Amino acid sequence: MTSAHTRPFSKRTFTLSLLVRSTGAAVMHAPVLARALMRPATSPALREKVMLAVTAVNDCRYCSWVHTGLALENGVDLDALQQILDAQTFGTVDTREGVAILYAKHFADTLRRPGAEAERALAQAWKTPAERAEIMAYIHAIYFANLSGNSTDAWLARLRGQSVSDGHPVAEALAAALSAPVLAAIRWRSRHSRPEQMPTL
Repeated sequence: MTSAHTRPFSKRTFTLSLLVRSTGAAVMHAPVLARALMRPATSPALREKVMLAVTAVNDCRYCSWVHTGLALENGVDLDALQQILDAQTFGTVDTREGVAILYAKHFADTLRRPGAEAERALAQAWKTPAERAEIMAYIHAIYFANLSGNSTDAWLARLRGQSVSDGHPVAEALAAALSAPVLAAIRWRSRHSRPEQMPTL
């Protein structure tokens, strides 16, 4: 029987090109993100739904712990969210929020390369540029955070003797260095501020 310590670590992590593109996009959208956190054009609940949609694909344990908690604080029905995430096409969702959630999932599924149908669906559901910009800022921020967390965990896995499937050590090390203070704070909070513990590596 294969133990957790001997299975290869197989979550998505950064390549150098993906790190450069994701960092650039996150920085470019940072002013919109900052404005959205103070005076949002969309709801805090939608923010958490979008972030959990991306996280559901990339499976970052740090982001999942943080944003599941924030989603519950903002009244998100996690079962209803999962039903939207289980949808196969944009034609199966009938709300603006559903389109944004499915678009976020699709963005992550396609490694930041959403298709034309997805782009049209988002534009048709969210006609206000400020709203679309806010949704995209959330997506870019959480995508960067997801892969930063996973890249850090890839190095932790190596230190525990695990192999890393399709690993990119240099890019992962850079991402781990960039995100270390934030991830350390999240790990500390997971042990001290809520009864639910973050999943172990």
